[in-house]
Amino acid sequence: MTALERLLIAAVLAVLLAVGTWFGIHHYGAERYDAGHAAAMKERAALDAVAVLKRTTENAATAAAQAHTNSIITKAKNEELAPVRERIVTQRVYVGSAICDGPPAPAQTADAASGDGANPPGRLVRPDVDRDIKALKLAVEEDLATGRSCQEWGKKNGFLP
Repeated sequence: MTALERLLIAAVLAVLLAVGTWFGIHHYGAERYDAGHAAAMKERAALDAVAVLKRTTENAATAAAQAHTNSIITKAKNEELAPVRERIVTQRVYVGSAICDGPPAPAQTADAASGDGANPPGRLVRPDVDRDIKALKLAVEEDLATGRSCQEWGKKNGFLP
């Protein structure tokens, strides 16, 4: 074998060795990268699970506190509304002819022997109008009582002056 052939074989072997080394290093690096990536993903998943559990616990505590506050406000509102509801429901609605469906009827003279005569028809509203007006009054009173109860709670807890 000539010197040139030996040099050519040595060069080919050196190139093959370099390519083999490069592939080995590349493969080793890819495995190391994949292992590091998998470890980082596992660590991140564990941290996420802890954070979700912590947030769920905080949300449950907040919901319990809000439910307690809501029950306090609702109790105060219901206590305030009880006499108002009773007053609205037991009273009849008397208004003029604008709501009573037509012109007022002539007042019937009451018998002198009795003070329990019927109300004049022009002064009482129809039963359906009476019902609707009472429902509206109740709804308005409930909303106002809710607002007052919320304001009172806010004052007691330092949210309002």
